[in-house]
Amino acid sequence: MRRQTTRSKTSEAAGRHGIRRRPSDRQLGVTLIGLMIGLAVGTLILSGALSIYLMISRTAREALQQARLNQELRAALEVMQQDIQRAGYWDFADTNGDGDANGDGLFDWRDLSTDEDGEGTFDSDGDGIADARDLDPLNNPFQRRYGRIQNDLCLDTDSSTGSCSAPSCTVRNADDSCIVQVQRGRCVTFSYDLDMDARVGIRACDAADDISDCPRPAEAPFRAALGEPFAWISWYPPAAASADKDVEMEMFGYRLRRGAIQMRIGRSNRNDDSFGCDSGRWESITSPDIRITGLEFILTTRTRNANPAKEATETCASDDPCGQSRRMEIRLSGQHAKNSETRLTLGTLVGIRNDRYLIAP
Repeated sequence: MRRQTTRSKTSEAAGRHGIRRRPSDRQLGVTLIGLMIGLAVGTLILSGALSIYLMISRTAREALQQARLNQELRAALEVMQQDIQRAGYWDFADTNGDGDANGDGLFDWRDLSTDEDGEGTFDSDGDGIADARDLDPLNNPFQRRYGRIQNDLCLDTDSSTGSCSAPSCTVRNADDSCIVQVQRGRCVTFSYDLDMDARVGIRACDAADDISDCPRPAEAPFRAALGEPFAWISWYPPAAASADKDVEMEMFGYRLRRGAIQMRIGRSNRNDDSFGCDSGRWESITSPDIRITGLEFILTTRTRNANPAKEATETCASDDPCGQSRRMEIRLSGQHAKNSETRLTLGTLVGIRNDRYLIAP
């Protein structure tokens, strides 16, 4: 009883003198309101951080898509530019020194005129005779049309006729003759002397084929009797026991199909002897990640009088040699396949290195 009385007196004394109880003497905790406020503040902070992360992620993804699109379109433009500028090249001088088929130490038209069991006569000017004129630059077989086969630079080429897109005249002489004309199209075809053998290598037969397995087409311009400049089978050198030089596919093209840029890589089958935007075998040069939405070729041709006795601006009269310098503008548009808002349009100018020459009728 004494101890209990003593504690009571001590407590009363502590109260009188203002002594507080220790915190451990009371029950402490978080109120519901405080908890809700804390949760709300945390949610706001997390939402802001998540929004910033998503924005950064989306921006990075769009930047990568834009970079990929830019890279693809520029690469496609570079491929087309480097190829198209070679259009019409003809190694009529045999600069690589492999054209002396008859072994006389000289490259001339005789090296391209083989017997009836080979490739026929070489008649690039179509006059029915194989002679020195067939190696004249005026008769460049890579810049001429032979029946329905259009070897010259051509837009929207029709393989059944060899016709190109219609030109429009933009500049005329005082006598109303056209000086500058423009053509537009979504496909381009052309040829050049890739293997430098002076012939247009439309196709090569399979290595195991002989003439009976790989017959020459019967119609123009491939009849041997017509003296075509086209190589149809492995033919060089004609005096060898067996032909040992493959013919290169030297007829090229680019077009837009199914959201991709396609490059012509050869004939569609062994019987295919056509050349145009609607024939042959084509392969895409752009990836499925990119969708090409527009491809346009704009060909500008400037004609000048090449007669040294006349001014270049004079109209080409009958029998005057005329020169045609050409340039092509390529316009290319595309978008990323997974994001239609990622778009890009590019363009470039291509200077055709090989001028075209002809005799005015």
